[in-house]
Amino acid sequence: MNITMKKISWSGRIISVQPRIRLSRSFDEWQHNYLGYVFQIDGIVNEKADEFLIAVGKGAHAKYQFISGMELSGVSVPVNDPRLEVAGFYKTSRIKRLSVPENRSSSAPPFVGVASAGWYHRQA
Repeated sequence: MNITMKKISWSGRIISVQPRIRLSRSFDEWQHNYLGYVFQIDGIVNEKADEFLIAVGKGAHAKYQFISGMELSGVSVPVNDPRLEVAGFYKTSRIKRLSVPENRSSSAPPFVGVASAGWYHRQA
């Protein structure tokens, strides 16, 4: 099956940043895989003003250190199967930081600084 993936341009301000995980179950064992982050963006997607969700990989976060309030632009592919993804767009590329708010941080929710890759893990 050959599916054409057209990338959609978007830009806007990050409203929230959440970890993106995939939870799977095999018999009586649960497993999760860390995939990156999902942003809620207030901006423009496909030339329309809207709020939308963008998924990015963990490598992009390591490079750009995304925080709430940051203004970005990029291109992403619309999700093929919304049952498998929370975000409406993924496979994000050509990310540009347009503006970065002054660095803020907090040690308890709501977290407003740079998200840590492991803050959501439980201690065994």
